[in-house]
Amino acid sequence: MSAFLDVFTQRQDVLWEKIWEHLQISIIALVIATLISVPLGLLLTRYQRVAEPIIGVTAVLQTIPSLAVLAFLIPLFGIGQTPAIIALTAYG
Repeated sequence: MSAFLDVFTQRQDVLWEKIWEHLQISIIALVIATLISVPLGLLLTRYQRVAEPIIGVTAVLQTIPSLAVLAFLIPLFGIGQTPAIIALTAYG
């Protein structure tokens, strides 16, 4: 346990940097997902006929594991924040 705490204190600056990066990615994805889902939800309450197919498609997409979505996005967008934000937005 002492070795863990030593490494933790030695790399504290890197840890806080990665925590901040993770929070940024999560918040960006949350904002984008909210900007898409709230208007879409309001629209679907008015057009019930369109709502069922869209809800069905989104339900099917939710069954795909997030790691598989990320593996699909990496060849398209590379490794980094972009595929992570897209994958998190899709699951938002």
